[in-house]
Amino acid sequence: MNLKTPRWRHAANGAALVAILSAAAIVLHTTPDRDLQQSPISVPGSLGEPATGRNIRATVHSVAVTEAVTAGTGWAGGTPGVWVVVNLSVEAVETDEMAILGTALLRVGDTHFSASTRPGRTATVVGGRLATGIPLTGPLMFEVPADVASSTSAADATLEFAISSDPRVDSLLVVPVDLGDLPVQESLDVDVPEWGAR
Repeated sequence: MNLKTPRWRHAANGAALVAILSAAAIVLHTTPDRDLQQSPISVPGSLGEPATGRNIRATVHSVAVTEAVTAGTGWAGGTPGVWVVVNLSVEAVETDEMAILGTALLRVGDTHFSASTRPGRTATVVGGRLATGIPLTGPLMFEVPADVASSTSAADATLEFAISSDPRVDSLLVVPVDLGDLPVQESLDVDVPEWGAR
């Protein structure tokens, strides 16, 4: 009885081991890390066109830059910088249960600005309850340093919207806007939010 293992069998075992280790290395290096697994699902949009995510649809109608803004409620706000004022329609898609505009950001370069709550809850659509299939149309106001609004990064700014204040593993609507191409107005009056598209 021969107890010796043939040499070809050692070579085959070695090749199999190398193949298994190579496959494991590929899996290790191609598997998304935890941050990527938890990141929002970006949905690209464009100015004037509706963008639709899992439970949110939004249309950015216009964007303006102004030194002062007056809301339809009568609130008037100055700023040492400028206001970026967005006219937006937003609605829920699947259900209006717990549906609010929880994320409304302006991103310029590596810096993001949240929509201002200074004008009050009834003056803007930020944090507003959403209805399924019925858009809430109104302004968002972002308070931004003047040098940021005129920086080179301002040409590649984005508006970001989500149904939750924590949009991880959910839809994040991303609409590019060239702030550097917009004139700075002295003042701007905006309407109160209304149900329905304008």
